[in-house]
Amino acid sequence: MKAILIQVFGGLGLFLYGLHLMSDSLQRVVGDRMKKVLGTITKRPVYGLLFGTIVTGILQSSSATTVMVVGLINAGLMNFFQSIGVILGANIGTTVTAQLVAFNPEQWALPAIGLGMVLHLFFKDAKVKDSGLILLGFGILFLGLVLMKKAIPTESHHIIKDLFLLSSGSPKGILIGLAVGTVATAIVQSSSVTVSILVMLASQGMVGDLKEAIPLILGCNIGTCITALIASIGTDVDSKRAAISHTFFNFFGVFLTLVIFYQFYLWIIPKMGGSLAHQIANIHVMIKLMDAFLFLPIVGYFSRFICWIVPARAVEKPGIETPQYLDDRYVEEPVIAIELAIKEIVRLGEISRNMIKYAMDGFTYNDARLLDRVEEYGKGVKSLREAISRYVIQISQQDLSEEEAERIPMLILSVNNFERVAGHSLRLLELGRTKVSKNIPLMGSALNELKRTYREVDTMLTEVSRYLPEFKR
Repeated sequence: MKAILIQVFGGLGLFLYGLHLMSDSLQRVVGDRMKKVLGTITKRPVYGLLFGTIVTGILQSSSATTVMVVGLINAGLMNFFQSIGVILGANIGTTVTAQLVAFNPEQWALPAIGLGMVLHLFFKDAKVKDSGLILLGFGILFLGLVLMKKAIPTESHHIIKDLFLLSSGSPKGILIGLAVGTVATAIVQSSSVTVSILVMLASQGMVGDLKEAIPLILGCNIGTCITALIASIGTDVDSKRAAISHTFFNFFGVFLTLVIFYQFYLWIIPKMGGSLAHQIANIHVMIKLMDAFLFLPIVGYFSRFICWIVPARAVEKPGIETPQYLDDRYVEEPVIAIELAIKEIVRLGEISRNMIKYAMDGFTYNDARLLDRVEEYGKGVKSLREAISRYVIQISQQDLSEEEAERIPMLILSVNNFERVAGHSLRLLELGRTKVSKNIPLMGSALNELKRTYREVDTMLTEVSRYLPEFKR
């Protein structure tokens, strides 16, 4: 028994690692462009559905896609309405792995590993090397599946088959199946994995019929919501709405299947032919397609419903020194992290611009109140600048595309220029207080100092607006 558990555990580890490696490598090959397109072509729900299907077919995790959507919303690259179509598509795209497993491609595991290593080790082009890792991940994924299959002795098949009977037929059995699928998927954080294992067990004859599989598949659909809900903690209201809509969609899909379409699925899927393993993979696809087909025409009403149950609340803005957009959870997603950094840098620019305005007006009109505000802003700007710089440095240490790598120096330069603007403001603050205390009129050297400062600041802000177009002068 100990040897069996070790082999199953090791096989599951290889399966998860292979899936992770394949997903990460695919993201490096097409991910940056994919995420940017995701934020721009999803204005119509049907486009969002199609692209969400493609993205999740690549990532092989609807949880990962939904977490990415939450990040894109938080970065301002997508709004909540656009996200709904993507989430519908994500639920379809996550079925690809189970379909691959149903075709038993284990014979390709070792050739894929060998070819993947050749491409990764002996070629210099980054895209080719990453393509090698995609093949390597694919091979490791199925090698893990082979190990899990071989680990289960033939004499144990009837025991596992009896356990599957617990989720069959009765309301109690359905609840057991839902609970098992939910917990298993919440642990591995991927319904692709749990449904694929179910398909693998069916191919070994350990699943009796579809009645046993449907509650488990539905439980997997519920369990996959956990990751997105966790990712939405501490984000803005639209990000929370996206995570809630993903959860609501999956729960309502479970309700539709059990109450309305259960008998229909049991009738139509066997008529499509194939082994039980294929039937389980097919019913996984059909459930997702049916749910999306029913939801797509009512996306507008659904979005308003979610906005009603997750209303926007007035939130007290944090102090100047506290970042509003930086989120360490997205540092490893450079496309999202760079957008968050840009939003924070633009905020720093607006604060610095206000500082210089208050400093100039306070200096010109001997207004002590405005000069006090400059001092208050100055204390916050230093902390904010340090936080942004740390965040940008963290991003620069990730695996960046050429375009992303080119943006990093521009971001750092923007921060430095805004810091210089704030520095000019503090210099004017000191001169202004001297001018106020001694009641010096605005003429001669004081006027020249003001003009020189204005020209320098104008040059810096103009320069920033050229390579940081998000900053509006």
